[in-house]
Amino acid sequence: MKEIKPLMIITILCASSMMAFLAVVGPIIRQLNLQEWHAGLMVALAGVAWVMLSRFWGKKSDFYGRKNILVFASIGFFFSYLLLAFFVNYAVITPPSIIICLGVLIFTRVMIGVFYSAIPPVSNALIADKVEIQKRTSYMASIGAANGIGMVLGPIIGGVLAIYGLAVPLYIAAILPLIAVFVLIIFLEPNKKIEKTQDTVLKLFDKRIRLPMLASFFTMFCIVTSQVCLGFYILDKFNIQAIQAAKVTGYILSIIGVVFIITQIIVSKLKNISPYTWLFLGSLLTALGYFLVSLISTKIELAIAFSIAIAGLGMIMPAFMAITANNVEAHEQGVAAGTVSASQGLGIIIGPLFSTILYEVNPTYPFIFCSIIFLVLTFVSFSYRKKEVLVC
Repeated sequence: MKEIKPLMIITILCASSMMAFLAVVGPIIRQLNLQEWHAGLMVALAGVAWVMLSRFWGKKSDFYGRKNILVFASIGFFFSYLLLAFFVNYAVITPPSIIICLGVLIFTRVMIGVFYSAIPPVSNALIADKVEIQKRTSYMASIGAANGIGMVLGPIIGGVLAIYGLAVPLYIAAILPLIAVFVLIIFLEPNKKIEKTQDTVLKLFDKRIRLPMLASFFTMFCIVTSQVCLGFYILDKFNIQAIQAAKVTGYILSIIGVVFIITQIIVSKLKNISPYTWLFLGSLLTALGYFLVSLISTKIELAIAFSIAIAGLGMIMPAFMAITANNVEAHEQGVAAGTVSASQGLGIIIGPLFSTILYEVNPTYPFIFCSIIFLVLTFVSFSYRKKEVLVC
């Protein structure tokens, strides 16, 4: 599939753009005299946009072609981010009222989420269109690795450029999806539109995609739980100062980000392993890793335990995307990928809320809970894998 490299490039560009905002959102909130929960509200509403529109974009790409929707969404992504950068640049010089600040920031961030929500499902659907069943997990892992690279690069870009002003990282982040537009136009072949006479209605809880929906929700739930609770856990577990805790958190997040990328690269190279096998192995490894997090006593042990868990998640993500593509018909690929992507968005919304409540009860409970749900997924995926073996 010659489109895989352009898809990886646009995934890196768009994921980096999304994540760059997280590096400067705190300083922006403080500079504009807003409160911390306002930042949480922006992130949560962007997640709601992801949940509501992933299925919509996937369905539209079934009708109008993958390339057309990717180009349209990337252009919208660019203009939304540019508007955010313009406003922040203006607001830090001449701060408007808090209501105006909050309203514009929420609007622009939600619009960014609206257009970004098209990128992952439509890219996955395009791979499903072009790649035979046996190799889909490998190609999905390549996209996953590209997404991981973007998740690592984005905060670095935001943090490094913030010394030149809070709006500078946002302007650069806005340029990235614009570059993606040119990559799409030049390197992606036009897709044939699917005739609307075909029945393209896929039920929200269609039994063919229930397993990947469950896996995608669990995966994003636990990723966000790790991001939200890790800093607090380090502070409380090791009783260190905030600045040192921030450094340790940064180091561990960097380590597990590299582990995540390496794992997906390994999965992409092993083309003949069933996605159900990857889902089973990844769930088992993730359950073990999160259980070990609750038992650690040193920073090195914490990094190792998280690395084990994230390695498992790196196996799970391409697996559930491949299972989705393999279980539906050609004219359902877009809407199926969008539905599973919406499950990830739901995990982003629920994860921080539920995990912080558990953390208040006991700092280890969020990680034990993640271990339990992936242990359940281990047994479920094993039963599916057993059925697959029997069928073969």
